[in-house]
Amino acid sequence: MSRRPDVAVIGGGVIGLAVAWRCAQRGLDVHVFHEEIPGTASAVAPGMLAPVSEADFPDPALLTFAHEARRAWPAFAAELAAASGTDLGYATDGLLLVAHGVEDRERVAAMYGFREGYDVPPKSLDADELRAREPLLSAACEGGGFATEDHHVDAQRVRAALRAAGEALGVRYVEQRVRSLDEVSAESVLVATGAWSPDLHDWPVTPVRGQVVLLRDPAKGPGLRHGIRAVVRGEPVYLAGRHGHGTIVAATLDHAGFDARSSARDTDALLRKAVALVPALAGHEVAETRVGLRPDTPDHLPLMGPVPGRPGTWVCTGHYRHGYLLAPVAADLMTASMLDGGDGIPAAFAPQRFRTTKESASR
Repeated sequence: MSRRPDVAVIGGGVIGLAVAWRCAQRGLDVHVFHEEIPGTASAVAPGMLAPVSEADFPDPALLTFAHEARRAWPAFAAELAAASGTDLGYATDGLLLVAHGVEDRERVAAMYGFREGYDVPPKSLDADELRAREPLLSAACEGGGFATEDHHVDAQRVRAALRAAGEALGVRYVEQRVRSLDEVSAESVLVATGAWSPDLHDWPVTPVRGQVVLLRDPAKGPGLRHGIRAVVRGEPVYLAGRHGHGTIVAATLDHAGFDARSSARDTDALLRKAVALVPALAGHEVAETRVGLRPDTPDHLPLMGPVPGRPGTWVCTGHYRHGYLLAPVAADLMTASMLDGGDGIPAAFAPQRFRTTKESASR
């Protein structure tokens, strides 16, 4: 019989892996239980580290937390790259905010307003200035801005690096889907299973489906200079270069349960927006389509902290589309809570803010 670990992490997404790495750095015996299920959000994420231009639900607690996380990313990326020997594709050269048409200007301007009091405001750019920074942009683009504080990273490299860094410290990875908390025994147990968290406890976490498309340039021409967060005919889209001659196009958003199949409809919608912004993408090949199921909660805030009524068990889920952005700070706070009794997790994220079905029935 194998020895009972100090820490068991259920879930091998970016936050689960980051917590496992941090716990292993403390010299603890850590096991990660994970089965790669179609729709795993961390396997699909485009890697935006943009706390405001991605702020669909600009709650003050989440915005503050997101900006703290973004500020933590440079040191986190340097430490992880050194520990894993991996180039994370971490880019700090800013993000272009683009209004494709006149009708899209208001939506892009709203991204500016959320930033007030948090970091350097985006620099407003007219159409010519936008194309000077990104020559591949369509001449039809109306204008926008340049957000120096928004970064991006190759999400899949980060996830691989976290696993490698953990392995170097003795983290054991168990290819197993845990279907009950009673299946796992450890001094401290963390549930970080994203949209599947309700399988283990009665939390109100629901999947939000998002599809991404990866394009390849057969001519191996020049790629995008910057990540682009744009609005095209009222709909958001994100573009970023990948692996030299690739471009990732993200992402759709719909509530379709646990359906993780890619669709021609969503692929077409993403490609239409991408080509409207960057006409040269029309000649690129569709290399891959992926679907991720992002974990959301009724108030769109994460669930982070000890699980009420279950000593020795913690939860860290519900990060929606911000998992990679929030990972450095979320991992540090969860590790401190689990190992030291730390109380730095924002009160707004406490799991007990939602009554479970059992709790409601007992009243």
